[in-house]
Amino acid sequence: MHIQPLRHSPSVSPQKNVSNAEFALVKNAAQTSAPTSTDTVTLSRDAKQLAANAQKSAEKPAEMPALRDNIETLVELKHAKMKYQVIADMTNIATGTSQGISASTAYYLSQNEDARTMTVNQLAQQQQVNTMQNYAETTKNINEWA
Repeated sequence: MHIQPLRHSPSVSPQKNVSNAEFALVKNAAQTSAPTSTDTVTLSRDAKQLAANAQKSAEKPAEMPALRDNIETLVELKHAKMKYQVIADMTNIATGTSQGISASTAYYLSQNEDARTMTVNQLAQQQQVNTMQNYAETTKNINEWA
């Protein structure tokens, strides 16, 4: 491809003066003359149905009350379970059959000064009883040998 210099171009001559009105007219015509497109798009039946379903679901709000009720029921259930665990642990401590406490009982004791004091006193009393039982058994064995 050969590009000719501007002075040899037959359509544009440097000597010809173009008025501003003519220049604006040519410029506007060049900007507005976009090629028109004749392409067509055909949507399948499935695509139309998906679009219709999307519009229907966008119009219908989500069913939140049922979910909220389920969450509230779950929270109540968890609360009751933790309360039962605290009561069971406290009963085991009081009867001397405690093998440890759950996290919910530890939290309860950390937040309740009276319950913590009673628990510490009960554990101290159990330790004293165990110590006295060991002493009695040991002295009984010693007396039998003697």
